[in-house]
Amino acid sequence: QGPVRSQRGRAAMNTRMHGRIIFAWLVGAVVAGQAAAQIVATGEVSLTGIVETVTREGLTVRDSDGERRQVLVQGKTQQGIALADGRLVSAPVEVTVAGEFPAGGLKPGQVIRFRCRLDQAGKADADLVELTVLEGGDLELGVKAAGGEPLPAATKQAVEREITATVKTASPKRLVVELPRERAYNRKTALAFSLAPAAVARLRSDDPARIEPGARVVSLTAVRLRSGELVARALVIENPLAKAVADKGDDALERRFQKLSNEPPAQPRLVRSAHFAFVTDVSDREWGVISFKLERMVEALEKFLGRKMTGVVEGFVARDLARFPPGLIDEEYGVEKIRRGEGVCVNSRLGPQRHARLYSCADHGVIQHECVHGICHLTFGSTGPTWLGEGLAELGNYWKDGDRAIDLPTPVIAYLQSVNPKRRLLEIAVPGRAVADTWQDYAWRWALCHLLANNPNYANRFVPLAIGLMEERPGVSFEGVYGPVAREVSFEYDQFLATLGNGYRSDLTAWPWQAKFQRLSDSGEAVVKIKAKAGWQASRVLVDSGEAFEVVADGTWRIAAAGQPLDADGEKDGRGRLVAAVFADESLSREIPLGRKTALESPAAGQLFLRCADAWTELADNDGEVTVTIRRAP
Repeated sequence: QGPVRSQRGRAAMNTRMHGRIIFAWLVGAVVAGQAAAQIVATGEVSLTGIVETVTREGLTVRDSDGERRQVLVQGKTQQGIALADGRLVSAPVEVTVAGEFPAGGLKPGQVIRFRCRLDQAGKADADLVELTVLEGGDLELGVKAAGGEPLPAATKQAVEREITATVKTASPKRLVVELPRERAYNRKTALAFSLAPAAVARLRSDDPARIEPGARVVSLTAVRLRSGELVARALVIENPLAKAVADKGDDALERRFQKLSNEPPAQPRLVRSAHFAFVTDVSDREWGVISFKLERMVEALEKFLGRKMTGVVEGFVARDLARFPPGLIDEEYGVEKIRRGEGVCVNSRLGPQRHARLYSCADHGVIQHECVHGICHLTFGSTGPTWLGEGLAELGNYWKDGDRAIDLPTPVIAYLQSVNPKRRLLEIAVPGRAVADTWQDYAWRWALCHLLANNPNYANRFVPLAIGLMEERPGVSFEGVYGPVAREVSFEYDQFLATLGNGYRSDLTAWPWQAKFQRLSDSGEAVVKIKAKAGWQASRVLVDSGEAFEVVADGTWRIAAAGQPLDADGEKDGRGRLVAAVFADESLSREIPLGRKTALESPAAGQLFLRCADAWTELADNDGEVTVTIRRAP
């Protein structure tokens, strides 16, 4: 059979959206597919306080008056931030993040700099007291005389040195650092030092991603929009003492492959891992990161789908096409995709033989997306209908090892949140192969596959459906599999689209369909435990419209990683309060505020549900539970 092409336009989509974002501070913003609209700032706000929650969109700060403020902060690699109404605005922010933690908490692979008096044998004459954690770029490792001047002539006496090296091991009393072989100190690549009991490592960064819950806001300047939203312009943050620097993005992998060269090779060469073989011009270090992520993704897919991958995805990954001799990349179509910053996986089969050939730019998400196509084709014989093939590949695009939270590019999440009407299930799950279409189509396919794969109510049906479609089994269809639970999946799909955002966890918000409900007798009561780290939870009580109850909640919970324990009354703004809703005919009533002790009058007949009032995208850092007792009112 002829080749079946799977195309990916994520990088191009970002480029197109980049051109639609107005790059002037609060000059304007754009709704996807609509005209520019003026953004008006109504004033400037200055804050100090404590960071309670950190999300992709920004921070929750408890200010000096005890009030919680939501502040939008544009990430260092983000093109813009999404406003509540879906508009995008470029709002670069000036950030200084400082912090310190015990030097014994340093991690292998971190780059540090410190000064000490070092003798010819590489021994220091005193314990180390202070070190600095360095970030970003290729740092020059080695030993210099203090101040950067040339090293003095060899002497047995200890001389002040400045050392920039990677951490090999660290403990509360001892630190071992490693130097590159070509910059060894008197032929030594490993140097050991004693740490003073109060030795600290200090961090200074301009990356908002380094801000941690519990950090002190030394100063925060933000503008207030007419909508009431706060957008950060300048931040000075001090991270909490005694907390090691958290890994962000590929930090741990960068450290893991720190020893490998980050210089691009003189010419493309063949690189291999267990399931991949590419001709590429990426550095050895970057290939180490890419191959590790791809192999971990294979493990995750094999575990999820219950089938071992067969075969090897081969092809080309190019960062700079100019490094590739003419004709080396064997298909002009692949060259064109790379030139446009995109990727394609050309899948083919002849009898039992299957082949998957990748042509991709060096964007890790694009590589992951296209490799999912190759993995599925090699393992199952096809990638299934377009909605499934592209939906699974988009899961691979945004996949992060060990992280179940949604983390989408700003344009994609803004589009899904703001567009109306939303696409229906059967508008997305169209049988057969279709044209790849627009990035918006990719977004809807991702949304459907994310929900089905991550919501425990539907994952057990999704896996056999996906396998049946990819193996092209007769009679297997989306309607046939999900028809028996169409009512349930439609309701949860609508809820998902109404509440999704970066940080959202579908596994924490699954609807408790199996819960049993009953009416209370006049003297009866129901006692349930309600978790802060979950969505709507069953009270197990059936109610009638106008029926009155007494609700008492005991215990405390937290709604932020660095938040204070709260009782069921929550805070002044309603966050952390116990709330209720009545579910009937696949719809929810308005949200009803409760608290520690409340007289509840049901607004409708149906099943009573309870939850801790918190942003749907911020449930993952909650903890604790309250015990709720429900009785008929006297």
